[in-house]
Amino acid sequence: MKKNLPLLIIILLLATKQKGYSQEVLTQYYIKSLSENDFLNPGRMPETKINISLPVLSSTSFGYSNSGFAISDLITKKANSDSMEFNTNNMLSKLSTNNLMSLGFNTEILGVGIKIKQNYYSLNARFRNDVNLSYSKDMLTFIFKGNSAFVGQKADLNMRLNATSYAEYSLGFIHSTTDNKLSYGGHLKILSGIANVNLKRGNIGIYTDSNNYSITATPNILINTSAIDTGSNNNNSGLFGQNSGLAIDLGASYKISDKLTVSGSITDLGYINWKSNVNNYQTDPKNSNFTFNGFDINKIGTSFRPYRDSLTDSLKHVFEPVKSANSYKTGLGTKIYAGVNYTLAKGLDAGLLLYGKFVNDYFYSGLTLSLNEELNHILNVSASFSRVNKTSNVGFGLSLNLLPIQIYVVTDNVFSFGKIDEVKNTNVHFGLNLAIGRIHNEKIEK
Repeated sequence: MKKNLPLLIIILLLATKQKGYSQEVLTQYYIKSLSENDFLNPGRMPETKINISLPVLSSTSFGYSNSGFAISDLITKKANSDSMEFNTNNMLSKLSTNNLMSLGFNTEILGVGIKIKQNYYSLNARFRNDVNLSYSKDMLTFIFKGNSAFVGQKADLNMRLNATSYAEYSLGFIHSTTDNKLSYGGHLKILSGIANVNLKRGNIGIYTDSNNYSITATPNILINTSAIDTGSNNNNSGLFGQNSGLAIDLGASYKISDKLTVSGSITDLGYINWKSNVNNYQTDPKNSNFTFNGFDINKIGTSFRPYRDSLTDSLKHVFEPVKSANSYKTGLGTKIYAGVNYTLAKGLDAGLLLYGKFVNDYFYSGLTLSLNEELNHILNVSASFSRVNKTSNVGFGLSLNLLPIQIYVVTDNVFSFGKIDEVKNTNVHFGLNLAIGRIHNEKIEK
């Protein structure tokens, strides 16, 4: 195993090279003392018997990720000068065919967990906000360079958006075997949607003829919204409301030997059914094409208005949406974790974590290597290296366990806060918990 470990790491790095994504704080995964890790892998037993999360104080996280470009890719210094300029060619060169920008903000409303014999039971309520915007390279190329970059070919202006705000109520269960080698568990989550904007289809195909330079546009757009048009969610009153949904988390951890542990999980496997204050907007497939042949200067005469009105009417005829009020469903963005942990010395271990997430019909991945130190059960420190969004990030985590008080802060990119313009991936998770009664494993202690 030791001989093959370097080769395995190289293979995993190459396997995750194509696209990176991380909004969750991956460095947190191997900080053993945090009961919040239950939401990354609900199959690992917490280190303390009773865990209480206080409103807002216990768990607040923020994340930003852009697989396409950083601000410094677009705004660069001029050669031999201190002045700045827009460098669109440089920015466009950083893009993949399809790209993803994400924002997330989560906070825990209340949580409690208790261990009874070999079982751990938990109840949590969280407030979650996620924005995931997918955009094509063609779309930004068209915005900055116009149709001249696509003469004789079709530009696919694709964009997908799912912006969701919802409340999550979860019931968790973990069981460990008597020898503590295997633990497994999950969450059953009831969801209550607050508001949503879902650009289910956002495609405009634009073809520029190489002979006469006429432009043909083919739109295919469907936008769903809930509690957006009216700015009200009166019809979603009550604890769960009409925008209800279900989700599950599943996870497990297995100790192969005294030093080697493997673990894995799948989280946020579910949906929300939007029914309250719903509106849908979509282009009419019967009027799906628009062709602009330009203007004949010789025929315009003294007034441009007739041509302008004719063009406006044509655009309105093709792009004006058909409105309806049909319910719809959205997913949460299912996440997958797979980890290997190896004990190097007493209190010191190394971790490898693979991470993936399904967003807007695409799969994005990331990888994290970490070193984790536990000092007398009081201080947990973690340092990590992540390969995400074509960039390398250094992360850090700290958990101070002055039981029953536990204070922690974790991030995957410690340098992002001083170099905002260069950031493609940043996040932070912090809080204060009440943790009571450390679980002792006599075999591990020896």
